[in-house]
Amino acid sequence: MNGQPLILVVEKNLHDLELLNSHLGILNFSCICTKQGVRAVILAQNYQPDLILLDMILSDLSANQVINYLKHNPKTAAIPIIAVKPLIRLHEYPCKMIVGSDDCITKPYNFNQLEVVICRHLNQISFLHST
Repeated sequence: MNGQPLILVVEKNLHDLELLNSHLGILNFSCICTKQGVRAVILAQNYQPDLILLDMILSDLSANQVINYLKHNPKTAAIPIIAVKPLIRLHEYPCKMIVGSDDCITKPYNFNQLEVVICRHLNQISFLHST
């Protein structure tokens, strides 16, 4: 997709989904977006994005099920997954306890933090492909 990194955005809230899509476009990333976990799994298998932003609160599947499906599929197992948790739920279990995710951020979104986390993972991917 235009040589730009492709990010799959999985976000239950339509307003946040549109906001992320717009902001990531400004940062020169290509995005595919969905509000559903099942669709996220299908999109990840079909498009093999460079990175996945995954809302931890979905309506159809649990985010843990989505992570499990993706990490056990050879086509998607290596794709970094950044879990997105509401700040108010962070006390329930810390980001480090989200099994299978590669990183975690909180919402409401801090776009500076989001950019740093995304770039860190994309740079790691670039480094691994160049060695």
